[in-house]
Amino acid sequence: MLRRGDSVPHFSVVRAAGDRFEYATLWQHRQLLLISTGDAPDTEVTATATEVSQRAAQLASLDTVAVVTADAIPGVPRPGIVIADRWGEIYCVADRSAWLTADEAIEWARFVQYKCPECEGEAK
Repeated sequence: MLRRGDSVPHFSVVRAAGDRFEYATLWQHRQLLLISTGDAPDTEVTATATEVSQRAAQLASLDTVAVVTADAIPGVPRPGIVIADRWGEIYCVADRSAWLTADEAIEWARFVQYKCPECEGEAK
């Protein structure tokens, strides 16, 4: 499974909306908030995925693209959430045991958008 600090693998999926998404088109341009619903998502997974999709404009203001898919992606839990910066570095991976609400997922995207790379590692 992917962990914080790993890189997002390049992938191609069909989004819940029915269109095809290629991670390569996003890589190095925008952040990623990926929700893998799995084959049989429960109500909590569906609620998070729906709300994140409805808040696309808010995510755009954080330079983040949300991708909701049922397709399997190597290393991504199903169901699972992955949040990564524009270079594909993963900051958050949540599986069903530590599921995030839409607010929590968007807060992670906000954190990644405003983090200070020069400051990382200085507070030890």
